[in-house]
Amino acid sequence: MPLFTYRCDACGATFEALVRSGKAEPAACQVCQAASIKRQLSTFAMTHTDLDSLRSLDPMYKRMVEDQMARTPEAEPMRHLNKLTPFSAAQDPGPPIDF
Repeated sequence: MPLFTYRCDACGATFEALVRSGKAEPAACQVCQAASIKRQLSTFAMTHTDLDSLRSLDPMYKRMVEDQMARTPEAEPMRHLNKLTPFSAAQDPGPPIDF
C-alpha cells in the first residue's frame, strides 16, 4: 500500500494519503478542499539486513573477517550453548521471571 505525497496548487499545503490498490486517489486538498492537487515525488524505504552488509563487503576484507572469526573460539555460539545447564536438570531453578 503506497503512501503518496500531494501538494495543493491553491493553498500550497502538502499532505500524504494512503492509496490502496484499486482505490481512487484523493480528489481534493485535505486543508482547503480545492481540487487542484498534484502528486509529488516522495521518499521510500529499503530494508537492509546484516547479510546485505556482508555481501557488499570487499571480498578481501570479507575473507580476512571470516579467517579471524574461525581463529576465535569465543565467536562460536555453540560453545556457549553447550555450557548451559538444561532447565530440567537444574537443582533449584528459583522463582520464574516475570516479564
